[in-house]
Amino acid sequence: MKRGDDVKKAIVLAYCILSLVLLVSGGLYFKEQMVEAKEMKQQNAAKQKEKEAQSKDLKSRVMLEEEFAVLKKHKTEAKQLNKEFKGIIPAKVSIPAIHVEASIEQVGLLDSGEMAAPSTENGVAWFEPGAKPGVKGNAVLAGHVDSKTGPAVFYNLKNLKKDDEITVRDVQGTTLTFVVKRTKSYPRDKAPLNEIFGYSNKRNLNLITCTGTFDRAEGTHQERLVVYTELKADQAKELEREATAPKPPTHVKMSGNLLMWYAVREGNIIGYRIYKKNLGGTFVHIGSVSEFERKSFADSDASQSHYYVTAVNESGKESAPSSIAK
Repeated sequence: MKRGDDVKKAIVLAYCILSLVLLVSGGLYFKEQMVEAKEMKQQNAAKQKEKEAQSKDLKSRVMLEEEFAVLKKHKTEAKQLNKEFKGIIPAKVSIPAIHVEASIEQVGLLDSGEMAAPSTENGVAWFEPGAKPGVKGNAVLAGHVDSKTGPAVFYNLKNLKKDDEITVRDVQGTTLTFVVKRTKSYPRDKAPLNEIFGYSNKRNLNLITCTGTFDRAEGTHQERLVVYTELKADQAKELEREATAPKPPTHVKMSGNLLMWYAVREGNIIGYRIYKKNLGGTFVHIGSVSEFERKSFADSDASQSHYYVTAVNESGKESAPSSIAK
């Protein structure tokens, strides 16, 4: 009887030990599952955050005019001459050979279909619907030859000779030099409009004024003088070059949650892009700062983060990354 009781006790003890082992094993398994679930949740959250960051990066790649407000403002730097050059809006014209220095206004078409004339006798008009000076095509400037009181701005235009130079510049100081190729007079109603205003694979600037006998009945001269000029060879060659990238920003550092850097001291910088290292180990574009703003960027989640900054110029070219700040 005593032996039977011992066997029962042994069985109960073994059952208790087995239950305890199963309970401990189950607890450990459950704990492992909880840890794995937590890690999986963190990984999924990281992936989602990276996906959102990448989405933000793509969304931030908007047009330069939207990304950098400086393009909407007046810039003082002269434009770089390269393949990204889009011509200038001319503000001044200089013709040393005939002592002309004049301001330029923009004009369009009259109801008659003719180019509008300058509003003053000493001013010059640029045909705004046509080509801009510097691009391939025929940009056109017009000026009066005389007025009721005497000679006007283009009175001596007829005296220009081959290889004389004409310069135009915009408000930023970009200066283009054109060289006279030939001059030609036409009856006022028989001027070759396509040759004067139409497309060309050369970078031309054509100057127009009145010439010939004054027709009192029509209130204008009987002929039109056209001076055909072409962009100077060295500048035309520059415009065939690829645009170059600017230098990267320097002295990039973190101060608390504020990323700071020094401005790039070269022309045509329109702004800076800020990149942050995400959990996946790649850098994502998280923000942009225009050139005229403070050279800093605040990030509320800057703890243990890594950053670099790039500079962007007016041609849209981006510099190499700056040094890493953390």
